[in-house]
Amino acid sequence: MTIPTMSISGSTSKISTIGTLNNDFALYLIQGDFPKERYPRSKDAYEVIIANSGNLDIEIDNQIHSLSKYSLAYLPPNTSFKIKSSDSRFRGYIMIFSNVFIESLQIPLAINKEKAFVRKSLSDDAHYSMNQTFMLIKDEISNQEHIFRKEKLSNLVSILFIDLLNVFVKSANMFPGLSFSGESKRRTKLSKDFFSLLKEYSREQRQVGFYADKLCITPKYLTFLLKQSTGKSANEWITNVVISDAKHLLKNSDNSIKEVSYTLNFANQSFFGKYFKKMVGISPKDYQNSCTY
Repeated sequence: MTIPTMSISGSTSKISTIGTLNNDFALYLIQGDFPKERYPRSKDAYEVIIANSGNLDIEIDNQIHSLSKYSLAYLPPNTSFKIKSSDSRFRGYIMIFSNVFIESLQIPLAINKEKAFVRKSLSDDAHYSMNQTFMLIKDEISNQEHIFRKEKLSNLVSILFIDLLNVFVKSANMFPGLSFSGESKRRTKLSKDFFSLLKEYSREQRQVGFYADKLCITPKYLTFLLKQSTGKSANEWITNVVISDAKHLLKNSDNSIKEVSYTLNFANQSFFGKYFKKMVGISPKDYQNSCTY
């Protein structure tokens, strides 16, 4: 991929290169009603456009889109793209990535390499978070002295894409610019592995972090994965299994409450009693007594 160097200035317009990283990544500032015919592109690059103010009309695959405050567009390689017009108040940024850089990002879902998308009207919180990350990227790409500059930029851009995922995964039909085909197999395997681990360790471990570590993922991602595939969080599944096991043990009148709490690895009988009553609504003793009638 060849990163184009942009430096276009006029009385009310400006396109300037903020910084580049080899031929893998570049960040540009766009201001004002710049001449659309002078916007260069690299056909084999990925692009993200974020609008901070004003209006920018663009054409993607023969469809016109208007980017205004808190809007963004994602363009994969070989997308038909034109800048149609912009007003004097427009201010935004363009990021360009090589395929090598995209593949290096540490994000939980695969980015679609064929379909462009436009998102309008990000929430204030989402825009604020992404804008803060943008400012860090802007600072770091200008920092030529950092030994691990590439790694730092890759991590910051990963954070930016994770913020985008957070916005779009919450929307209906998930995120149209993401590919879940390859990821779905991995998610299915992770879910199956979680339930296998839960069956093996539920009497010893009740912390989401334990299972996430075993699966080599974060607790947040494990909870997200299970919530999406089953409708219940990791903690809910752990609690359900522990309570189901506790009820089964309590139904056996030969087991004392102390023995049950020990079997389920609770610190003491009192702690088990509080846990059980919070989840079931009655004490272990009352539950055990109800099973004898």
